[in-house]
Amino acid sequence: MGDSTDNIPVIDFSAFKLSLDKPDYDSEAFKKLVQSVHHALTTIGFFYIVNADFPPEKLERMWKVSKDFFHLPAEIKNKYPRNPKENHGYVHMEREKLNPDRPHGDLKELFNYHPMTAEDSLWPTETECPNFKSVLSDFWDPCLALHQRVLEVMGHGLQLEDPLLFVKHHVKSYENSGTTLRTLYYPAFKDVTVKEEQARCGEHSDYGGITLLFQERPGLEVRTRKGDFMQAQMVEGGILVNIGDLMQRWTADKYLAVKHRVLLDTTSEESVKPRQSIAFFGHPDYDALIECIDGSNKYAPVNSLDYINMRFGLTY
Repeated sequence: MGDSTDNIPVIDFSAFKLSLDKPDYDSEAFKKLVQSVHHALTTIGFFYIVNADFPPEKLERMWKVSKDFFHLPAEIKNKYPRNPKENHGYVHMEREKLNPDRPHGDLKELFNYHPMTAEDSLWPTETECPNFKSVLSDFWDPCLALHQRVLEVMGHGLQLEDPLLFVKHHVKSYENSGTTLRTLYYPAFKDVTVKEEQARCGEHSDYGGITLLFQERPGLEVRTRKGDFMQAQMVEGGILVNIGDLMQRWTADKYLAVKHRVLLDTTSEESVKPRQSIAFFGHPDYDALIECIDGSNKYAPVNSLDYINMRFGLTY
């Protein structure tokens, strides 16, 4: 773990890696893991996970099928638009605006996946994009497992009476939750017309519990406690983690949902390159009532589904 204000902490998850059934809670390695995550989320609000046993071959397949899909003609991609009810499907360029104060939508396209969306009619066919559905479905499982482990570590860091409290409110991810796997594509500037004050991804904080982010190349910027933005360093094999606004409410501001963005890098070298990323957005179960864990009632109790619907209404 590093404490530098110029870098996001890198935290070794080998004490709770995916190949372990459960950690040795009394070991120094697990205690250090808990302390490191707690420190990161009470200060900068982001950290990188390394040594978690996340399967690299599944990530490689995700990069490939995502690129295959986004390179399809627009008329094919537009056959599978995002369904607002289930938050599943394709979102075309400029449709999403994560910072509502910017005059134009974000210069990115994306595809959201949720496993409760089983209808084949909502997916590109095997002829259009071979293995797209199966690869996204296969990638969901290790993301969900790692996400649950981070939630448990957070429960220990906050010294909750029940360290599994957050986990127990994220058990319906397959059928009754806003948890979503999202693959994103940011085109090279030579392929688009850039408008005034447009961003690849506008300044925002995430909505729900925690986010896992996989990055292909640099570009993400994170707001510091001083109010300026710093570029997130690239970490080989690192999975970037941050929390959302609902988790900040839940922890009565002990953990911080930090604003971040992807701006337009107009240097000649970068402008000709597209960029990909993959995000796993963990959300509490739709029927979960989110109340401040310290009993302070600093934020009024809110239903998870009501909160996410409110945030989506502002975004779309």
